[in-house]
Amino acid sequence: MFNSTVKTKFIGLFGNPLGQSAAAYMHNSVYQALNMDCFYAPYEIEMEDLEHVIKNLKRFHFAGASITMPFKAIVYRYLNALDESSKCTEVVNTVVIDEDGRLIGYNSDGFGCVRSLEEQCGLTIPDHRYLILGAGGAASAVSAALARQGAKDIKILNIKDDFAIAEKLQRRLEMFYPGCSSIDYMNDCTIKSSLSDYDVVIHATKIGMFPMTDAVLFNTRWLLPEHTVCDVVYVPVETKLLKEAKERGCTTLSGLWMNVNVAAEQMRLWFGISAPTDFMYLAGTDYLRAQGRLRS
Repeated sequence: MFNSTVKTKFIGLFGNPLGQSAAAYMHNSVYQALNMDCFYAPYEIEMEDLEHVIKNLKRFHFAGASITMPFKAIVYRYLNALDESSKCTEVVNTVVIDEDGRLIGYNSDGFGCVRSLEEQCGLTIPDHRYLILGAGGAASAVSAALARQGAKDIKILNIKDDFAIAEKLQRRLEMFYPGCSSIDYMNDCTIKSSLSDYDVVIHATKIGMFPMTDAVLFNTRWLLPEHTVCDVVYVPVETKLLKEAKERGCTTLSGLWMNVNVAAEQMRLWFGISAPTDFMYLAGTDYLRAQGRLRS
């Protein structure tokens, strides 16, 4: 059993809701295995409390924080500086408290996706064309990370009602990585036509997330065996989109691998350790199995 001390370093996961998150189990499994005096805990907070919470982290022995929805695109306002990983999009999922007590914002979401595409799918990032479905926090981080790694053609589709989000994302991408991105409305017509031109498909919406596991954003019969299909959703580990893509002969990538690599990068930023990703993936599946959320 874990017992905290006056030297224990805490990490908080701040978001709302958090009941679906496997992050605490995954992080604490690593800290326990490595005999580290650290503890990771989820905190469901309200929007009006975010500034006060973030600005007082260092008073309570926090080494940093994980940030998730709905705070990723807001928390940068309360930080002292942003790393390159978050400057482009101003979307932050990781806060590090440095030696001078400053709050520094990073985004390891994009790193996690890129690392997973490289290591689990064997992709060389500049050699492929990327279709991103959605323009929210995850899509923003992934598109910026892909551009930073040399991707030359990134197409972002978003629904008409929220198209201003895609327009803002493209403006930011053009400032930092000119000429690498384009945007369009997301509908059946644009998805189908884009799939003929782009070989890596990254689904970055909530469709298919537990408990709505029977939902799929588009008709998967449009997929070809040449496609690599990545889903940022990881509950369930194999979404219906990935299951049907696999049946079409596509290479697929679960959002759990992205989540694992996100967490591993966070551990490096907070503690300077090289986290065991295979161990973390198993810990994540163990947690989801215990929760009855692992698709058979």
